Amino acid sequence: MSDQIRVTQLFDCADVGKTIVRAGVSHGKPWKIIQGPWTRGGTKAAYYRFRLEQAAAYPRTQLWHVNMGGRAKWARGLFSRPYALTLHGTDIRENYWQDQHHAVMKGDIDGAGHVWYMTPDLRDKAESVRSDAEYFPIPVEPDELPEWCPAARPRVFFPSRWDASKGGDRLLEVAADVVAAVGHSGVDIVGLDWGDRAAEAAGLGVTLLPRMPKSEFLQELASAHVAVGQVAGILATSELEALGIGVPVVVADPVSGYPDDLATVSVARADVGQAVLESLKDPQALSRQLGGPAYVRRNHSAEVMLPRLEAGYAKALENAR
Repeated sequence: MSDQIRVTQLFDCADVGKTIVRAGVSHGKPWKIIQGPWTRGGTKAAYYRFRLEQAAAYPRTQLWHVNMGGRAKWARGLFSRPYALTLHGTDIRENYWQDQHHAVMKGDIDGAGHVWYMTPDLRDKAESVRSDAEYFPIPVEPDELPEWCPAARPRVFFPSRWDASKGGDRLLEVAADVVAAVGHSGVDIVGLDWGDRAAEAAGLGVTLLPRMPKSEFLQELASAHVAVGQVAGILATSELEALGIGVPVVVADPVSGYPDDLATVSVARADVGQAVLESLKDPQALSRQLGGPAYVRRNHSAEVMLPRLEAGYAKALENAR
């Protein structure tokens, strides 16, 4: 039965929706995705285009899959269908508990036929407001990742944006430690010109790259000898992509809930700079030891996630009856 459920993803976050749909369609599942008007400039024309696409999808859609709490109003109202909801981070970590967002967030969560949360750190908050909420590891597409091709000069890459959700002050402290540890030994330290604190990272000595299409970003990531994860204790999409490519990833204080064989260099925050220095001695050997690509295939491959998705979709429809 679940193989035949016609699901339309509403919106996207960090390419999770697109990744799910591509994996499902490759296995013959009748899934599609509609992007939000804010991804198309947020104009009135973009809004009408979104609504027209939703109207066209509505007759063949049995279930909406809403990405991000606070957006489920589009699964109700004029084009109402049962919906599943994925909580991606800020929605349940912060917005649910703020007076100005609480009512909308609670309505979205209470009205969902099934709820997933994307990273282990969200478990306590997600389950406290929805006891049956289920962890759904961030899916990636290993076969679409480029080959690891380290640059001629040693290169350390910060793949996350520079803002509070990725560690804020602590992420900048880590960047300063990395620059102090390796920045004067012919090592390029790079990151993205993304986030409200990017200028501060540049001031510390991080070379900022402009935001770019996903394919170009992955090529840049594949040129790194070592990547440094966000300082929030979790692995977001960019860190998982680095692992999937084979780049050794240094992570500060990962939260509990990941498999015991987590394929990262996991250290205390204060030790990140030294860990990067050690990792640069022989990144290829370290990569083989960590086994990042195999870890990602086992735990985060979109194809591996399909049965879990289908079970959740079936549950969402059943709960709507």
